[in-house]
Amino acid sequence: MFTLSLLPLVLMASTATNVSAEPVLPQGIFRTACIEIGKDGRHGLIAEVSIEGNVISASAQSYARNDCDEATVRADYRGVVTGSSESGDRIDFTQQTGAFTYTLLADDVTTYYNANVETAGCGIGDWQTGVARDVAGATCAPYSFPDVGTVLKDSVWANNNGIVFGRMPLVWETDDTYPATASGILFTRVKD
Repeated sequence: MFTLSLLPLVLMASTATNVSAEPVLPQGIFRTACIEIGKDGRHGLIAEVSIEGNVISASAQSYARNDCDEATVRADYRGVVTGSSESGDRIDFTQQTGAFTYTLLADDVTTYYNANVETAGCGIGDWQTGVARDVAGATCAPYSFPDVGTVLKDSVWANNNGIVFGRMPLVWETDDTYPATASGILFTRVKD
């Protein structure tokens, strides 16, 4: 499981029902390498996604530096796949979002979030280190998270190396179209 700095990513849903007996999305647990994020790539991020049936659970951990050595923020998410279909070399899918939670992991980050409530602080002014907070529907600069129950469209490409989404783990805005190109962020399979 991993955390994320100023990049929220993946979190928790309260309802999970199977849409079909045979899900189309690749099943298993997948994880990224350390990804450079933030201004001039100065921060790091490691994301993990688990797809079990029609439930997508994800976590993202941000780091103070781009070598992913000092955890700063953890984001968690859980959504339910409500539909999927193959489209050429990709699988287009919709998911209903659950809660997006953030947990601040370092006291200096907590101080920063509380001092910058309207930007990094997600509109929350009483952050505490180690305490998860629901950020669904909030903007935690530079990310805006949808409200719980929002239907999002995304696409996933699968190959022998793992999976690549069109939007996850960095883009959570609603869009009426499915992504036609992959994000380039590879999630390598770590467990079936």
